[in-house]
Amino acid sequence: MNKAAILGIAVLVIIIASATYRFFEQRKQRISDDNSPVILYMVEVIDKKEVAANERRSRENDVNGPETIHYYQVTFRLTTDDRKDLVLRMDKSAYQDIEPEMKGRLFMQGSRFVKFETDMPSDELSNK
Repeated sequence: MNKAAILGIAVLVIIIASATYRFFEQRKQRISDDNSPVILYMVEVIDKKEVAANERRSRENDVNGPETIHYYQVTFRLTTDDRKDLVLRMDKSAYQDIEPEMKGRLFMQGSRFVKFETDMPSDELSNK
């Protein structure tokens, strides 16, 4: 075998090994989240962002046209002594119900967002 073939096989083995490692790490995190109890945190909403993420390759954009995919990210700050910030991704429906400076209860299962409940009554939210 020549050097190029050996190098190609080595690169292919490295790619397969890293993809396999990533798959098993994600699977382990998902199992850990599923087995974790739901934990309540008292938080304040610091920031919220709608981030455009184009997951297509440039050739796909040329053939099918550009399509923008969004993901929704909210930053919460713990109101305990830690004052630690939590940056979480969530679905659009949960994102739309949250506004900056809201205070409430954040429910998480492992590293997974479950729900956010505000302390404000619904009539105060509609006046904002």
